[in-house]
Order: sequence, then C-alpha cells, then structure tokens
Amino acid sequence: MTTISTEYGFNAPAEVVFGVLTDPDRTARWLPSLVHADAADYTVDVVTDKLQVRWQPSGFPGLQGTAEVRDAPAGGSVLRAEVEVPVGAGDQEQAENLLAEAMKLLQRDVSDNFNAG
Repeated sequence: MTTISTEYGFNAPAEVVFGVLTDPDRTARWLPSLVHADAADYTVDVVTDKLQVRWQPSGFPGLQGTAEVRDAPAGGSVLRAEVEVPVGAGDQEQAENLLAEAMKLLQRDVSDNFNAG
C-alpha cells in the first residue's frame, strides 16, 4: 500500500464541508470522472461528532481512506485526507492527482452550497 496524506483549506465552516462530503446525493459532483464509486462496493463509516468519514472496499482490494474536517481561523476549515492505494492500482502521482482533483471539485461544491445561503 502507498499512503497519500494531505490537507485542503475551505472557506466554509467544518460542518458545511462535512455535510457536502458525506451527502451521497452530492458525491458525483466532486468525485473525479475516473473514479467510480458504487455504494454497494464500499463500507463507509461516518463519525458525525468527530466530523470523520472512513471508507474501505467490501471484500476486494482497492482504495481506502479517511477524511476529517476541523475548524480553522476566520470561519474556514481544513480537511485532512489520507488515502491508501494498493500496489498495482496505478502510480502514486496518478492517485495524488485524482485526490487533488476531488478536493478542487469539493471546494467548488462547498463554495456553491455555502454561498447559496
């Protein structure tokens, strides 16, 4: 396994970011087009009081990881993501690029949601 760990800043409160992150109806808005996530293929654990989500494949090797959102100064928040990529599932650079794309799309969706009021 290769582990990729990084943090992303948001201009919205942690609860808003976590709400968008864990809303199954919004997932398609921020997952990159190369990533296909069928809810039946993954076990997802949401720990609402800690603003954490963990996912792992159900019965097969694949991407797994965690995300945690915490408050940051000036009303913003930070999302810390850690993704484990199985050996042979692509190179680390590709996984890092997909994670960066997902976070960029999530930032856009959070901004649209937060500014819509």
